[in-house]
Amino acid sequence: MRSLATFFQSPPKATDEQKQFIFIANILSVLFAGLTLILALILYLIFGYSPTLPFILSIAFLFLLVIVLNRTGLDDAGRLLFCLVPIWMTLVITLLGKVVQPQQSYIVYFDSRYILLVTTVLPAIVFDLRERVKISISILSTFSCLIFFDPIHNFFGLGYYQRGFDVASYYYINYIVFIAFAGLLLAVFILKWRDQRAVTQLHAAFSEVQRTNTELLSGNRKLETFSREIETQNEEMQQQQEELKTSHEMLEQANRLISEQRTTLQAYTSELERLVTEKSADLVKTNEELIKSNNELRQFSFTVSHNLRGPVARLLGLTSLMRHSRNLDEVAELTRYIHDSAGELDSILKDLSQIIDIRNDLYRVRERIFIQDEWNRALSLAGLLASDSSATAAFEQSPYVFAIRPMVQSILYNLISNAMKYKSPDRPHQIYATSYSPSATETVIEIKDNGLGMDLKTYGESVFKLYKRFHHHIPGKGLGLYLVKSQMEIMGGKVEVESEPDKGTVFRLRFPVLTDVGRQVFFENDAAQLYYDANINNTVIIWKRNITSAEYRNVFEVLLQTIKTYNTPGWIADLRSQGTVTPSDQQWFIDTVLKVAHQNGLRRVGTVGFTDPIRKDYYERMKSISAKLEIELQTFQSLEAAIAWMKRFVA
Repeated sequence: MRSLATFFQSPPKATDEQKQFIFIANILSVLFAGLTLILALILYLIFGYSPTLPFILSIAFLFLLVIVLNRTGLDDAGRLLFCLVPIWMTLVITLLGKVVQPQQSYIVYFDSRYILLVTTVLPAIVFDLRERVKISISILSTFSCLIFFDPIHNFFGLGYYQRGFDVASYYYINYIVFIAFAGLLLAVFILKWRDQRAVTQLHAAFSEVQRTNTELLSGNRKLETFSREIETQNEEMQQQQEELKTSHEMLEQANRLISEQRTTLQAYTSELERLVTEKSADLVKTNEELIKSNNELRQFSFTVSHNLRGPVARLLGLTSLMRHSRNLDEVAELTRYIHDSAGELDSILKDLSQIIDIRNDLYRVRERIFIQDEWNRALSLAGLLASDSSATAAFEQSPYVFAIRPMVQSILYNLISNAMKYKSPDRPHQIYATSYSPSATETVIEIKDNGLGMDLKTYGESVFKLYKRFHHHIPGKGLGLYLVKSQMEIMGGKVEVESEPDKGTVFRLRFPVLTDVGRQVFFENDAAQLYYDANINNTVIIWKRNITSAEYRNVFEVLLQTIKTYNTPGWIADLRSQGTVTPSDQQWFIDTVLKVAHQNGLRRVGTVGFTDPIRKDYYERMKSISAKLEIELQTFQSLEAAIAWMKRFVA
């Protein structure tokens, strides 16, 4: 293994950052070359010899050439070749395939597009963000091949516009491809940017540690020098005592000097200890933040690769059905299903965007999550409703948990998908889910199935490890259960499993019962405080003093973001210390905040101090606008009364 790792290493003259990317490019080149050879073998076994077969074999050769270039110091050319080979060779092969087989169907049209979409990821894997030219060449190559795919084929008289497409579905599929390309490009490079920023922070923290160590060493040297000076002075004092025993006054003076020096030394030592303690605390905090950031980035990466597989698989299946259909009505129906699957894909991407921002205070908020709603959504995403599996759920005992919604959705999706994937062919597949609270501090969601099960006596320690699989006859990557465990731990919970071969599996998700969800502060300055109260599903604004126009608008822009994020049906505002609001700001609030909030689910507003005489005109305007929008506006004398009113609407 050591010799194999040495083979993939880069030349010694490469920088540390380049070595990492070169090493990854070498490994992936070998893997891609092997996959290309396997593809060529499959093509030969299924279709026999094809004129495109030598070109496919040449792709494997070009991937191996990447390693040669990287090993000889031409790593820039090697990594660029690694990114460009699958792009341009795919285009060449599709052209050649149409030349030698003009009658071929449009299956290659879809296969080529999927391969080109995959190449969007490659520049982020093997290049640093500072290598803009090479990244731009790679991304522009992918973009060019996608956007000019039809013009190039049409130029050679090899277009894909054939029987089986109508105009709308043909161009609609093109739009889906470019939307997928844009989404994938943004997601990958946002992840790349976050990863490199974490590395930069790590280097900065390491430099700070080195600087602190240097300061400590310098301080120690000063202490040693100071100690030696004190020892010398003590020796001199002893000598003076022996020589001047009769001079009591001089002896007292020397003793006072020694006492002062010791006090100074103690003070200096105490200051050094304080500095060391502060620096150590800062370093520990920085290290914890870096570890957490890295774990969250890995979570997002694994979730992207795993959770997108289901919707993409359905898209592939639907496009395959469309390829064999000659009925225009059936094609139209399949197009609608493709649109629905793309909508599900978009929904998953939105949840993953929340996981990207989980470090922001806004996304640390624990919501009251009704398990039945998330269970139904996970069933739909996993495709259970359209399969031969059945699911029964009973969440009446403990209908909700306080947690992070995108993570709960991801966990349920992974467990349902696994249950469907590993069902037994010998009996009807059933899934049963329930929730209960075994104690006042814990809520459990239990998911059972009667599938293939696992041998926990043999593999028990590896169930939740990364890339561990126990049924190799079924496709998979071994990511799902790793994600489930990691996400439960992030939320402070844990997951347990019971299973026997051919008898089924039971998963228990143990969520802590949170008692501090009533005041989750996510924004605060000297003008206002915003917090989310999960007990009443509301955001609360506490104004602290007379505010400026900029402060007023800034706070409500943050509030509007929470309304959009959590679709809260109401908010509470304590206006007693707010001061006056200008007419222009009032109009801005009505046009920009209130109407948009209403479109995102706002139905009621509770206020404290709104009827004060200084807000009379503002209050009258708000009553009129709220009535038109059918928003219930209530005023109260205290914040507690407003909260009690909102609790009446909690299910």
